[in-house]
Order: sequence, then structure tokens, then C-alpha cells
Amino acid sequence: MKKRLFISWGIALYVGIFGLLGHLANAQALLKPTGPVILTVSGKISQRNSVNSTEFDAQMLRALPQSQIVTKTPWKAPAARYSGPGLKDLLSAVGAQGQVLRLIAADRYEVEIPLEDVTRYGPVLAIRMDDKELNIRNRGPVLLMYPFDRYPEIDSEVYYGRSVWQLERIIVQ
Repeated sequence: MKKRLFISWGIALYVGIFGLLGHLANAQALLKPTGPVILTVSGKISQRNSVNSTEFDAQMLRALPQSQIVTKTPWKAPAARYSGPGLKDLLSAVGAQGQVLRLIAADRYEVEIPLEDVTRYGPVLAIRMDDKELNIRNRGPVLLMYPFDRYPEIDSEVYYGRSVWQLERIIVQ
């Protein structure tokens, strides 16, 4: 009986230590921003660096795994290369647990996108276009971009509307 209890406590301690280390590793990845906050994620998330949300500055977004999409859009006729963190990687970093994302732009434009868009199409939170940092004047500093040329079925007004420029907030629902 004592041996079984000792083994149970040992397993619990082992699981607890590695759970804590995993939590600390996530906390390390979500340090507080040192520069201006350019994107805030809130709602159904498990990892936060402020009271009710996770705030990202440009450096934090550059530290996430980077992806790129080369595509043309209705507002940019020749194809351009959009690069930045994949939306899937950002949602993973914050421990997103919802089914819908509400995106809000600087001008208060709002749109909801189903989480299945993230896995099906792999949109990118572009912070660069053709290797140049995006800013307010060129639809930045964050632009959600879909790979329109790769998936002809999303070359439509619905998905153009989901490509939010000057994106400031994502609420996971």
C-alpha cells in the first residue's frame, strides 16, 4: 500500500513539474511587449500577458514562426509577397480555444471568420509586403492575408472582406 502511494505521489510530482515547465515555456514566449502594441488577442485564450488579453508588439510578432504568401489581390494587381506569422501559429501561442474569430481594424471595421479558415487556407498576419514593413499608409502594421492565387474558391468578395488591413484586435469566440 505504501509503495503504491509513493509511486502515485512520484507520478503526480513528475507530471506537475513537467506541466509547470511547459507553462513557464509558454509564459516565456508571451513576455510583455517592449514597443508599441500593434495587435491584441482576447476572448477564449489560455495564455495572456496582460489582465484579459495577449498584447503583441512588432518584435513579438517577428519572433513567431514566419510564413509567406505570394498572391495578387483586387487592391494590388501584380502579385506581392506578404510575410509574417501564420495566424495558426499566433492562435497556438495564445492557446486559442474558440470556433470563430472576430477581427477588428483601426477604423472599427469588423468581420467574423470561422476557425476552419485557419486550418484550410493558412492565412498570414502580414507585417511585411515584398520585404518592406507594413505601416498605416500601406494597410499595416498588420494585415490578414489569404492565399487567393492558391485557392481559386476564395477569390471572392467574402474572402476579400476577411482580409482585414490595419488589424488591431482578434477576439476568439
